[in-house]
Amino acid sequence: MSSLRARWILAALWLGGLAAVGLIGAPTAFAVIPDKMLAAAVASRMFYVMALAAVALGGLLMVLERAHARPLAVSTPFFLVLGGLFFTVLGEFVVVPQLLSAAAAHAASAGMWHAVASLVYLLQAICVFAYVWTLAAAAARQGR
Repeated sequence: MSSLRARWILAALWLGGLAAVGLIGAPTAFAVIPDKMLAAAVASRMFYVMALAAVALGGLLMVLERAHARPLAVSTPFFLVLGGLFFTVLGEFVVVPQLLSAAAAHAASAGMWHAVASLVYLLQAICVFAYVWTLAAAAARQGR
């Protein structure tokens, strides 16, 4: 399997997972489960599993991009993957714990933390989308 094809598959899994959880899974949990705390727990678990998958997929993509990119200083695709990983870790391991603490305490800041978590998730998705876009451009240049 070519490096481009492997990167394309990994990136598609990452972007597809982000879309599935953010646009389908979490909203459906809140639409179907009457107990909002239970719905939040289900959605939170989906986002957590997606974050673990993103770390694995992003890590593999970083290795493939690092092997492919010469020189690294001008490798936009590598830095898009790095950005996606950064926002994954920031969201799941910095922002979400603050959100959960605020929500458990019924603090007024819970809404703000939810907005921050949504923004960080969106920024992750934008990085991954831009990375997929660069792969499409690379495939077009290679005539694939």
